[in-house]
Amino acid sequence: MGHIHKILVPMDGSPPSMAALWEAVALAEDLQAAIDVLHVRAPDRFEVGSTTATAQSAAEQADRTMDEAIDSAKARLGERLSRRTDSGDPIRTILDVASSGDFDLIVMGTHGRVGRLHALVGSVAEAVVRTSVCPVLTVRRPDGAHESFSERIHGRQAIGERGRSP
Repeated sequence: MGHIHKILVPMDGSPPSMAALWEAVALAEDLQAAIDVLHVRAPDRFEVGSTTATAQSAAEQADRTMDEAIDSAKARLGERLSRRTDSGDPIRTILDVASSGDFDLIVMGTHGRVGRLHALVGSVAEAVVRTSVCPVLTVRRPDGAHESFSERIHGRQAIGERGRSP
């Protein structure tokens, strides 16, 4: 792995993306590599005013948590960590940045969704793995748990998940 000099870390503020950041920081420290953190803001697919206060609050909290994690990573890596925010389709934007930025590795989180939810919302990580110009390391939450849409947006377990232990 000595040939890894530049790592791209796409982040969305979710626990898997936080785990990916810390995995990338550990790699960067070991390899003296640089990290570029990419946050992609997807265009709203809903009309203005249709986003609930709960969803807006969850998004703002995720952004704050992400900002704190990036600041902490910057304290460890200094000038070897840079950050950018782009707008657009997350898959296309990640792939465009990766191909134009001469990256050696992409480290990104994955939610581990399967079944109907995966078919409905797809997987950004899966699409990046399939079409990236460079190797991709996917990272799940440190505790190995998956996170449903309900858990992420509403901060509570999905109906079918209430009996499982966290």
